[in-house]
Amino acid sequence: MTFMAPLWLWLLLFFGLYLVYRRQRGGGLVWSVRSIFLMSSIVFAILALARPVAMQEPVSIEQRGSDVIFAIDISRSMQATDIAPSRLEAAKQLLSSVVEADDTNRFGVLAFTTNPVILSPLTRDDELLLHLFSGLDTSMVMTRGTEIGGALELARKLSRSEHPIVVLLTDGGDSLGYSQEAAKARAAGLIVNVVMLATSSGGTLKAEDGKLLRNEEGGIVVTARNSAIDAIADATGGVVIDGADAGALAAAIKAQGMADIRERRKIILFREYFYVPLALALLFAMLGMTDVISRIGGRRA
Repeated sequence: MTFMAPLWLWLLLFFGLYLVYRRQRGGGLVWSVRSIFLMSSIVFAILALARPVAMQEPVSIEQRGSDVIFAIDISRSMQATDIAPSRLEAAKQLLSSVVEADDTNRFGVLAFTTNPVILSPLTRDDELLLHLFSGLDTSMVMTRGTEIGGALELARKLSRSEHPIVVLLTDGGDSLGYSQEAAKARAAGLIVNVVMLATSSGGTLKAEDGKLLRNEEGGIVVTARNSAIDAIADATGGVVIDGADAGALAAAIKAQGMADIRERRKIILFREYFYVPLALALLFAMLGMTDVISRIGGRRA
């Protein structure tokens, strides 16, 4: 026997201290049959709030789902604010929303600039992933530029699934064409979705001193959407999603899922027994607030 909400049991201590206080202060605490019934009712009510349960035998269940790999662009251009509050912050909010709402698939996470790095292997641990997303920052950038091909190759290595789902969260990178990356991703069996986190008009960037970033000619740097990356999604059966639309991404993942990942997990079931102390609490409350006992004593006399 255990309790699902054991914090309520502290009320028993406070209730006991209250009774001791009343007794020492001469507060007129009378140990009559009626008062004992009422105090017993309070004790059993507290036990009911603590939710007593009995643990049952673990049950083994099979879970099916897909492998989903998030590939997050953390290049400097992701600091732009044409997608509020910034491209990277919008990506983090999107990822958190999708993971919290999905209890079927496994998720892996990698970040990339010119070189990709694994941030999390495939897992169903939501808390781990949410903590990871909150820590993403463009200060992690060690190199300049964006290279999509390496991110896709690493994503393929993360999963043994026949058709893992890859989600690229990016502004499109720097390349003028992605035909080679699209061909390789299709040959590798990847389903690549592109979450486009940039607008056609683009956004400016800030230098370390807080001023607008300028190029070598002195002009203000403006980074805009690179639609060339759409070719990767088109070639692999993925979709292109404009902006941080969590609903659209969740729907795409659901539609593309193959349910080819199977895991057997054991879950522990509990049998609730809160109704036993609750029934006793109601019974003792009824006895304490009525004169049933006195009537029974009177009839016997």
